[in-house]
This record gives sequence, structure tokens and C-alpha cells, in this order.
Amino acid sequence: MQEEKRKIGLPWYSRQDYPDIREMMADRHNLAPTYEQWLVAAENNESVGRQAGLEIVRILIEPSTFARWCAAQGLVPDSEARMRYVAEKQRQENSGA
Repeated sequence: MQEEKRKIGLPWYSRQDYPDIREMMADRHNLAPTYEQWLVAAENNESVGRQAGLEIVRILIEPSTFARWCAAQGLVPDSEARMRYVAEKQRQENSGA
């Protein structure tokens, strides 16, 4: 029996949404200044995770949906909120919700 890979959610952004995502984040200084720079780093992180035997799941973060979610949770849009959002979306995908 093959062991199931551990799934890790990775925040993902579309090219067109990236400027708005970056602008809305309280910790925008932690995000690459351009989509191209972010994409190189994100794909590298994805590759490293896969090499470590993880199953990487891209979780798209869309600006208005994420802003509403943060407001409903009482969270500032930052890295902690992004990770909580990704974890919640990943759980929903895993449960078929």
C-alpha cells in the first residue's frame, strides 16, 4: 500500500490580481514587487516541496473574496491570514465542500 503524500496548500495569485493582492496586504513588503518575481519564487517553493515528497496544492487567492473572508474572520490581510485562508480552502477541497 502506497503511503499518501502530505498535502500542503500554497497561496497562488493570478497575474491580473497580483497588483491588487499586493496593495491590500498589510505585509506587502513580504511579497515580491512584481508578479514575475513572485512566480519564480512560488514555482521554486512548489518544486522544493514536491522534491521533499509533499503534494502541493495551489490555492488561488482572489482579492475581493479574500478581503471579505478577512473581514468576516476579523483578520488583517497578511501572511497569517493568507495561511489560514489557504488551510481552510484546502480543508474544503479535501472534504468535497
